[in-house]
This record gives sequence, structure tokens and C-alpha cells, in this order.
Amino acid sequence: MNQAHQPSYPFSVPILVMLGAFLFSSKGIFVKMMYEEGLPPSAALALRMASAFPFYLLPVLLSLRTLRSIPSRDWLMMAGLAFVGYFLSSLVNFTGLQYISVGLERVILFSYPTLVLLGASIFQKRKASYRLYLAATVSWTGLYLVIQEEMVLSQKLDAVLLGSGLILLSAMIYAGYILLAKPVIERIGVRSYTSISMSFSCLFVLLNHSLNSPVVLHEVMTPKLIGLGLTIGILGTVFPTYLLSYGLSKISSSSYAVISSVGPVATIALSLLMLGQTPGAWQLAGIGMSVCGSLMAARSKA
Repeated sequence: MNQAHQPSYPFSVPILVMLGAFLFSSKGIFVKMMYEEGLPPSAALALRMASAFPFYLLPVLLSLRTLRSIPSRDWLMMAGLAFVGYFLSSLVNFTGLQYISVGLERVILFSYPTLVLLGASIFQKRKASYRLYLAATVSWTGLYLVIQEEMVLSQKLDAVLLGSGLILLSAMIYAGYILLAKPVIERIGVRSYTSISMSFSCLFVLLNHSLNSPVVLHEVMTPKLIGLGLTIGILGTVFPTYLLSYGLSKISSSSYAVISSVGPVATIALSLLMLGQTPGAWQLAGIGMSVCGSLMAARSKA
């Protein structure tokens, strides 16, 4: 009886998803540091993708002979997913981060697991298991405990509302991406899909920046910005995209959404520590609940 509830993938898969989610979520901290250096959102996003682009393009160039067998329909699908899932979602997210804290951004982005569960139920006609919903509840309750101190009245309420709305829109876009990307990843393969789609995404970002931004990157570069750009490009983009694509190819989109929820919570804790603050007892309890919820989802069937 218990075997029916055991997933068909090794336990290392959810661990890799959690690690990828943590690295991907940490980008908000470095984006805030870029803003402090005077870099606007489009320039910060362009610096991130310029740092990451060579690591995606090289595997594509080395595998061109093999990649020619991919149908044109799938190439168009990957370009579309790259535009929506990484370019558009990231641009909206980076813009929203101008107005709210990293902690508040993380809590709003936590709505995307709910959106994925809802989308999978409605559009894919897949009912999530009771255990998965329970795991989601534990994770999201933990999230509430972690960010409760972020939920305070602000003197700039309009800015907070605008930023929150943009981050919520980013979460909705990313949830749609998760649902649409899984079958394409399974057809194309993790490495090929990630390299191609992220190369498209880098091109979209850099083209948008060159056409619409008055900031010329090489004219405003400082050693600190170069270091931040390399950090967010490699640790906050390249590593997590390969890890998360691999995880999404192995587990259901619903399980993926809940398991990856541990990443943003860990990022909130990291942002508190980097700001010289110590998480309180309730925040530590919330982090623990989020980890437990993610582990429950890891051992649950979608």
C-alpha cells in the first residue's frame, strides 16, 4: 500500500530542485545591490544575461549537427517559452523589485505553486493528490511566518501596490511557463532545451536593452557591478536553469512547484543575514515548515 505513494524518481531530484530554486531566487538580493549602484531594471537584466549568454551558446554551437533534427515547431515553441518564461517574466519581476523589498517579492512569488496546481487541475485535467495539497499548505504556512515582519504599512503605499502587482503578474507568467515547458523538455532533452531556450532569452533581453535603454553597459561598469553581474549570471542563472529543467523533466509540474518553494524561503533568510539581521523565532519556524512541506511533496505522487 505504501508503495503506491512512493515517487518513481530518486530523492536526489527534489534536492537538486531545491538547490536550483534557492540559487534562482537569490537573484533578487543581487538585483537590489545593482540598483544601489544606480543601474536601472533593463540594464541589470541585460548585465545578468550578458554574463550568462556564453554558457548557453557554447553547448548549442557544439551540438548544431544534432540539433538540426529538432522540428521547426519545437524551435518556435522554445523561442516562445523563452520570451514568456524568462524574458517577459524577468523584466516584469526586475521592474517590480524597484518598489518593494526582496522579502515581499519572495512572498508574492510564492503564489506561483498555487497557480501551477490550479492550472494543472484545470488545463491538464490532473488532480493533485491530497498529500501534495497538504504539503503545499505546510509550505505556505511556513512562508507566512517567515515574511510576517515584511507585512507592515509603508509610507509609499502606491509604490508597494504597483510593485506587488508587477511581481504577482510575474508569478502568473512563470506558472504558465512551468505548465507549458514540461512536455517540450521531455521531447527535446534537458541540456538541449535549456541551452536553446536560454540563448533565445538572452538575445531577447539584450535586444530589448539595446533598443529601449539609454544606458550603455560598458560605460557604467564598475568592478563591483562586474562582480555582481558574473555572480547573478552564473550562480543565479546558469546553474539553476539547468538544475530546474532537469527537475521538471523528472517530476510533475505540481510537485515541482511545491518542492521548489523552499528556495524563496531560504533566500529570505539569506537576505536577512546579508542585511545584518538575525531571523526571529517565528521566521526560523517558518523556514523549517517550508522545508518540511517541500520534503513531503518530494515523497508524494502528484
